[in-house]
Amino acid sequence: MGDSTGSMMYMFGAVILIYFIGMGIYQLCIYIKKKWKNRR
Repeated sequence: MGDSTGSMMYMFGAVILIYFIGMGIYQLCIYIKKKWKNRR
């Protein structure tokens, strides 16, 4: 049981990390699109 809980915690942490990275990229894309619209 102790082994599986440890891997579950790593899995949970990895999912949160991927989620934050994805959100960061998404926000960056929106920011770049806004900058491009303002340029034209």
